[in-house]
Formats: sequence, structure tokens, C-alpha cells
Amino acid sequence: MSFWPPDVTVTVDWFTHIFTAVAIAFALRSHRKVALAMAFGAMAPDLDALLTPILFVAPQLWFLDHRTFSHSLLLGLPWALAVTWVFQRAAILRVWRRLFRVDVALPMDRTIVLPVLAGVLLHILMDALTIQGPALFAPFSASRFQLDWFYFIDIAPLAVSSLLFVLTLWKLGPPKLRTRLIAVLLVVVLATGALRGVTKAEVVAAEPGATVIPTQNPQTWWTWRGLPNGSLEVSLVEAGRPSRLFLETYPLLRVNGSPGGLDPARIVAESTLDFTAFTLNAYAVALNATRLPDGSWWLGYFDPVRKAMTRFSGTENAFSPEDLVIVIASDGRVASVTWP
Repeated sequence: MSFWPPDVTVTVDWFTHIFTAVAIAFALRSHRKVALAMAFGAMAPDLDALLTPILFVAPQLWFLDHRTFSHSLLLGLPWALAVTWVFQRAAILRVWRRLFRVDVALPMDRTIVLPVLAGVLLHILMDALTIQGPALFAPFSASRFQLDWFYFIDIAPLAVSSLLFVLTLWKLGPPKLRTRLIAVLLVVVLATGALRGVTKAEVVAAEPGATVIPTQNPQTWWTWRGLPNGSLEVSLVEAGRPSRLFLETYPLLRVNGSPGGLDPARIVAESTLDFTAFTLNAYAVALNATRLPDGSWWLGYFDPVRKAMTRFSGTENAFSPEDLVIVIASDGRVASVTWP
């Protein structure tokens, strides 16, 4: 059902979100309650991953996907407050205290609303710096907003924040060590961003007019551009290297049979929730359309950019070259929808 390669399905670095919020609270000399509330606000959006099993059953429910409703400017705060409320239940706190040494008890009053909101907004901002950013206006719009600067997870910040996570939960080492590591985390995040900014500028200069997105390696970037013949050229490039690491071209529309009636069929297919869910996680959309003997249209949609990624990594599913198949009957109704 999932049409993205395995290296893209991982969640963003949760620990970095939490400790960046704490670092900012400390830098502003905020009280413990404010820092903890910001940490809850920064943590809560990624708990949308708990709803992932629903998408395996109903993939058309795009507004439950990662970085949608919980990362929305409209629903992010209510979700974070609800998550915080659940964590503050006596039974949850008892279990937490048996497992960890750090106290996360927080009074549920109006004074925590603004710090929680600050944590949510910080989380959204950090995710907007990556690829496949947040759907800021979910559930009313499935458009993602991203600056394509960082990858989902960068190794250096993850290494520092993971160590911080362990030291903090079990209160290992002196408090000064944890404070210094928080400062180190901020420096590492900024340094990683600076490195990626330099290499991205090199790639953009070498690939004028192309869309550029990062990979886990700060030196390599995926790029794509539309060609005059209606195809999409997708390549993997390395900053400072003249030759491309990978290059393929995909037609954006391939029609088998007479094209008569294709446009109305596409309008119906592309107004479905399934198509919206597909485009939510697609970089580009290509279509293989076949006119069947009974007059219906078989519409196979796929993402040529993700197809290039999977071909490069060797993970392509040879039996499902399309990511979403919608069959439109001759009378204009949706006959079937399949996520191969």
C-alpha cells in the first residue's frame, strides 16, 4: 500500500524537537513549568504516528497521515493539549515514575497554553525546514509546506539528542553536563543547516530551474525538472561533482488507446479522497491511462520522483509500477480504487 521507499517513512527526529524547545526555554530563563510545557508541545505533533494503522486500512484518510492534522495551525494546539492532558493522568504518571527519574507532572491550567503553543509552532517550523513538510491547513487543505533544507533525520543532531534523552530520563551525570549538551545540540543543528545550505546553493546553481530536495547525505540532492516533450527528468547529484549519480526520464502522461473521454474521467478520479491522499506524499504525478474494451478508463498514477528513488536504491516493486489505480466506468462513476 505504501508507495514511498523505506528510507523515507521514518519519523522526524523526535528528540531534537523536544530538546530544542527546552533549550530555547532555558535560553529565555523560563521556569521549569514553561520548559516542560514547551517540551510537551514539541513532542505531541509526532504522536500522530499512533494513527498509522488506520491508514493501512483506509489510506484515503489523508488528514490522519503524518504531519497533517497534528501539524496543522488549526488543530495542532488542541491535539497537543489533549496529549498533555492524557500524560497528566494519575495512572500514566505512576507508570512514568516507575520507569524514569525525571518528573513530568504539569498543572493543567491556562498558564501552560501559550508555552504548549510555542512548542507546537517550533515543531511545525522545524518540520517545514525538511522535505515533505507539514500540511499547515489540514483538514481543509492537503498542501504541504516545506523549504527542503534538512532531511527527515540528520545523524549528527540525532546522536546528540539521543544521548540527551537517555541522560535526562534517568538523570545520569551532573546537571551541568545535560545543560552543556543542550547547547551542543543547538550548535550541531545550526552547523548541519549551514552545511546543507552551502551544498544546496551549489546544486541549485548547477541545476537551474530544477526542484531540489535533500537526501540523508548533505552532499547529495535529488533534482527534477519538466521537459518540453511532457516528460520529467529526475536526477541524483552531488555538490561539486559535474557528473550525475543517477538520471532517468519519465513521461508524465502515457495513453493506451483513443484519448477520447480521458479528461472527464480524470476529473472524476482526481476529485476522490484517494487521489488527494496520493498527492499528499507525492513530489510529482504521472499517469498511465488505458481505455478498456467496455469503455471504462484504467488510470494508474505514480510519482516519477519516488520511482527514481526506488530504482536507484533497488527497492522498486516490479509488480506494482503504479502507486494508485482508479478505474472510471463508462458512465462516469468510480468503479474501483486500488492501492497496489
